[in-house]
Amino acid sequence: MLRISSCLLVAVSCVLAAPGPATKIASDLQARLQAGEKVNIIVSMVGGTASTLQQIKSQRIDNRDIRLNALHDALVANAERSQKGVLKLLSSHSDVKSFWISNQVFVKGADSELVQLIAEDDQVESINEEAIAHLDEPFDKKVVETLADEHQWGVVKIQAPEAWAELGGLNGNGVVIATIDTGVRVTHEALIDNFLGDYGWFDPATKTPAPTDNNGHGTHTTGTIAGGKGIGVAPGVKWASCRGCVSICWQSDLLACGEFFACPTLADGTNKDCTKAPNLVSNSWVTARGSTWYNEVIEAWHAAGIIPIFSNGNSGPDCSTAASPADQNVIGVGSTTIDDAISSFSSVGPTAVGRMKPDVSAPGSNVISAYYTSDTAYASMSGTSMACPHAAGTIALLQTRDKNLSYAQAKQFLEGNTDTNLQFTGRTCADIGDNVFPNHVFGSGRVNALKSVRAQTLAMQG
Repeated sequence: MLRISSCLLVAVSCVLAAPGPATKIASDLQARLQAGEKVNIIVSMVGGTASTLQQIKSQRIDNRDIRLNALHDALVANAERSQKGVLKLLSSHSDVKSFWISNQVFVKGADSELVQLIAEDDQVESINEEAIAHLDEPFDKKVVETLADEHQWGVVKIQAPEAWAELGGLNGNGVVIATIDTGVRVTHEALIDNFLGDYGWFDPATKTPAPTDNNGHGTHTTGTIAGGKGIGVAPGVKWASCRGCVSICWQSDLLACGEFFACPTLADGTNKDCTKAPNLVSNSWVTARGSTWYNEVIEAWHAAGIIPIFSNGNSGPDCSTAASPADQNVIGVGSTTIDDAISSFSSVGPTAVGRMKPDVSAPGSNVISAYYTSDTAYASMSGTSMACPHAAGTIALLQTRDKNLSYAQAKQFLEGNTDTNLQFTGRTCADIGDNVFPNHVFGSGRVNALKSVRAQTLAMQG
């Protein structure tokens, strides 16, 4: 009898120590709900996706198409298991979206009563208000009246044309690059010829059937990676895009874009075909420093063999300004000027946890690329938004002859073959000067496409 009582006491104490539903609700969200507001929420399930991703990684599937399908199927099954109760509860709610890529559920306009009911589900780990990211807004925006028929300075600076020659005249052929941004003007003269077409466009917010851009930011960034007319680093690629930022960048839209690129659909969301996934995704948007809410998407991309690259942010020149998600497990890119100085706005490391960022830097000041106002419009902009596409284009050149190029290989070729004869200011962050490489200002240096491709050539010959 004494033994039974002891066991009962232990059981009771365990129950009392277990987190209750209220502890699952973020404190800032609780305050808004108590004030009677309806709030857009993200519901995260216990365990997330970590064990599922580890299972896929441990299988070491060499065939990319098989790996992409296996990843999708495993993540969908994981989400169906853990989200079953919550989705049943929300079956009568008008605006709900289940995300298999992150094992989360988006609910629009939830009130206090509904949130409390969701928190009762034992598969729910946490409930947070939907986060908002923003475009890495460019500086010095100027429309360019005429475009000289020559390569833009950033393309020349990183020696992209010489890299094309090293590749036997190829410049991205067979590679699919993607951007999450404000969309793309698909009819632009510099971009119309290499749009991927089917499985190359998704607009989670407004459901437009074909690529469009009402801001210009996305047309500009995509142009620097993939554009013709001398603006693009890798004009031979096919480009795809997802509009994650209509005016601002809602977490639910960014999750939808991340999911879309892990297993693309047609523009209306039908007919999934995971084999259409891009080789890399370039992102010129940022959120609060140290934020980790996009990490499930990033890690899914890693498992899929999709290389993630992000702009480092425009909050410089002070140390410890590197933004998220660039400060996470991705290639983060800072910005340089035509004279190889760091751009005054370029965000600088270290990260909130002491990681060195940016990883590399690339041309980002006064970059001319395609613009959204007409099919022949161009604009000059400055920002790490403009730098990130130069690095993304360089990776696309490396992928020209190796579609299975891993993230680690891309990072090694990029970081290990930079230019370091740059303009230094003597700035020191975390006791590392900007003339000691790698550092928190330039990262490993300014990207050089020719050196990176030549290093790949040597590696393949060896």
